[in-house]
Amino acid sequence: MVNVSFCRLGRIIPEPFAGYILPYVRKMIARTDGAVPCTVLGAIWNGLACAAAVVTWNEEESVGELRSLFVDPKARGCGIAGRMLDLLLEEAANRGMDEVVFDYVLNGEELAAMDALVARRGGTASTAAPICGMRSDDFLDSPLIGPALRPGWKRDKSILLFSELTQQQRESLESAERLPAFLRPSAMGERLDPTLSAAWVADGRPVAFTLGFQSGDRMFCQSSSWRAPGAPEGSFRALICTQVNQCWYRSGGSFVFFISPIHPRSAAMAEWFTGGNYEPYTQREAAITVRAGA
Repeated sequence: MVNVSFCRLGRIIPEPFAGYILPYVRKMIARTDGAVPCTVLGAIWNGLACAAAVVTWNEEESVGELRSLFVDPKARGCGIAGRMLDLLLEEAANRGMDEVVFDYVLNGEELAAMDALVARRGGTASTAAPICGMRSDDFLDSPLIGPALRPGWKRDKSILLFSELTQQQRESLESAERLPAFLRPSAMGERLDPTLSAAWVADGRPVAFTLGFQSGDRMFCQSSSWRAPGAPEGSFRALICTQVNQCWYRSGGSFVFFISPIHPRSAAMAEWFTGGNYEPYTQREAAITVRAGA
C-alpha cells in the first residue's frame, strides 16, 4: 500500500474526515461524552483524508460494533478498507473483545468485495433482507415522485419533519394505538434522522409518518412507515415525496433510496412508487471472531 497512513481521531471528527462518517454516527459519538467507549480511525492517501471508520465497544458483552466504514471511491482498490478493519480487530483483541459485528447494504462487485473482506478474516456474513435500491435519476420521470425533485415543489401544509414536531407530538406516536413497537420512532434509536423523517399532522396529532436515515454516501433508507385508520388517503404519497425531496437536497441532487420489501405491503409500495424500476440490493449481517494476539 503506497502513500497511505492511518491515524486515530477524537470524538469530534475533523472536517477532512467528517464526510466519510455517517451523520448519525458523528452525532452519537459526540453526545456520549465518553460514556460509550469508541475508536475512530482515519486514513490519509497521498497527503489527503480518504477514509474513516468508527467502532463502539460494548464491554459488558465483549462485542465491538462497526458503525461506519467508508473509503473515498478514488482511493478504493488499495486495500485501505481491509487494513482499517485489521487495525480495529487488533484494537478489539487488546480490549478483550470476543467479536466485531456490523451490517452493510450493497450489490454487485461491491457486495462481493465486502463479503470477501469478511471471509478473509474468518468472519461470517448472513443475508438479513432483500433491499430495493432506487436511483434518483429514475424518479425524475415518475408522475408520483418526480414533482418532488423539481424546483418550486412545496410539501403539504399538514406535513412536518420530525425536527419540527413538538415533544408532545413525538410522545403521542410512542403510544399510538395499533402501532407495533418495532415501527415506533424510538425503535430506530440513534439512526433516526429527524430531517429525513416526516409526519402528517391532523388536529395537532401525527396520524401517519415515514422514517428515514442516511445509510452511506448519497445513500438513504426508508426504515418504516405507518398510517392510522383515519389518515387521509393521499397522506402517504405526500410523505414519500417529502422524504425523497429531503434526500435530494441533502445529497446535492443524486442519491440512491432504499426500501426493504420484507412483507407484501412494503413490496407493493416499492413497486407502486418506482413503477418496478429498481435494483436488487442485499443487506448482510456480519460477525468476525477476534483472535487473541491479532
